Amino acid sequence: MKKQTLFLILVLVLCSCAGSSMKELKSAEQALESSPVEAGRILDNVNPENLSGRQAALYGLLRTRVDYITGKDIESDSLARIATDYWGSRRKGRYNAMSWTALGFAYSSMERDAEAIFTLLKAKELYKDTLSRDYADVVSLLGRHFLRRGLYEEAENAFSESRILYHNLGDKRLESFSEYNLGKVYFEQKDYRKAQGIMERKLTDINLEPAYRNNCNLYMAHILNGIYNMERAREELNYVNAYIARCNNDEDLSAGYAMKGIALYYLHENDSSFIYLERAHRLSNDLPTKIFAVKGLEQVATQVRQFQAAWNAEMLNKQYQQELDALSNESEITQIRLQYNDEIQQHKFKARMSRLVLYIILLLIVFIAAIVIFNIQRDRRREAYYLKKYDDQIQKQIEEKTNSDGNRLLEACDAFRTGIAFNLVNDIAMQHRSFRQEERDVVVHDINLYFASPIALLRAEMGKVSQQEINLIFCTLLGFDQEMTADIMCTSRSNLRSIKSRLKSKISADTFSLYFKE
Repeated sequence: MKKQTLFLILVLVLCSCAGSSMKELKSAEQALESSPVEAGRILDNVNPENLSGRQAALYGLLRTRVDYITGKDIESDSLARIATDYWGSRRKGRYNAMSWTALGFAYSSMERDAEAIFTLLKAKELYKDTLSRDYADVVSLLGRHFLRRGLYEEAENAFSESRILYHNLGDKRLESFSEYNLGKVYFEQKDYRKAQGIMERKLTDINLEPAYRNNCNLYMAHILNGIYNMERAREELNYVNAYIARCNNDEDLSAGYAMKGIALYYLHENDSSFIYLERAHRLSNDLPTKIFAVKGLEQVATQVRQFQAAWNAEMLNKQYQQELDALSNESEITQIRLQYNDEIQQHKFKARMSRLVLYIILLLIVFIAAIVIFNIQRDRRREAYYLKKYDDQIQKQIEEKTNSDGNRLLEACDAFRTGIAFNLVNDIAMQHRSFRQEERDVVVHDINLYFASPIALLRAEMGKVSQQEINLIFCTLLGFDQEMTADIMCTSRSNLRSIKSRLKSKISADTFSLYFKE
């Protein structure tokens, strides 16, 4: 009993811990957009060792994103990998895209450009909402890695897209930063006119951070140097001095000193130029800056005929150039470009296949709809055909019945006339006693013999109708009026009405209507 109680307590504790962790993770996720620092504090209270499944994946995603946004160094991709392993099997979905974005952040912080590019491309493909901030951040970060790897065309496309996205989102700060990066791309492509237009605007753009605005001074000096060479050296020097005045670290200063040394060289202040170029070479740890400085030193030393210094500068230039080539690794850049192109082609192929499948489905739907419509129309035509056949058959039967009834009526009329003739002859024979009995019997016998069959047919047709009622029918069909009919039948008019009423109750309404019109 005690063991069961302890087990239940343990289960309740674990469940409460899991519920508490999930609640904190959701709070961190909500706080991430508005306050990454606050989201980091919430995550600091979560013990990742107690997490598993979805909770561990969500923690890895949020921890990586928070550390990247707040500028902390990310030394491993393990946390982000937990998220991609959990959500990676799901082809679509917001968290799947966010997990690959977090992995891209990790590789970006670790300066693993090739892996960052492929991972961010994967994330870009997975985002359904291409107008969201996460999608815009992915595109902007892709542009920075393209720029670092010398993929200038791809970088230009990425920064142009991110600038539009941030503009639509109403984020003027990141829109301005994307435009600044686009100016850097034009500068690296030596498209100095476009770069100049952007950098001149960014110098006074309050939405751009002060450090980047200050960098525009240095870029403007380089751009003027690239366009006008020594013609606007004094203006170059003014931009450089403005840049140096706002620098606060040796690396930035060394870049400014190198450009200032070149501007002074164009102004024929060789001694000052040599000092600044040497200072730039000494302070900088950046190989491109060192190469720029020693090239300037070589020019200045050659100008003042210090050939040993010029030779030393040339040797340093070759050494630094070899080191830069080793770091740049052109073959790796080429491989990245090829792999990137392959990735793009795969994405285009997938998009084409998706459209093809969609078109096939639409065609199948149209085909099935056409078959259904055809069958419906065919059934309707068949139904109309059979209904017409049925109507024709009914009409034919009606016509046959009408013709039959008409023939029977004609036969009945003949019989009626025969019966009346018989009765009239009989009456005449009875009334004219001058006829000899033999003559009368011969006439009656001949008439009875001749009209026996029609009278029998009439009686069979009329059923239980009396002779008096038959005589009424005969007289009516022969067109006799009531007075003549009453005289022939030797009865009164009121009695005719009684005979007619009894006859109506004995025969059907259809048969009655054939003989009498009321």
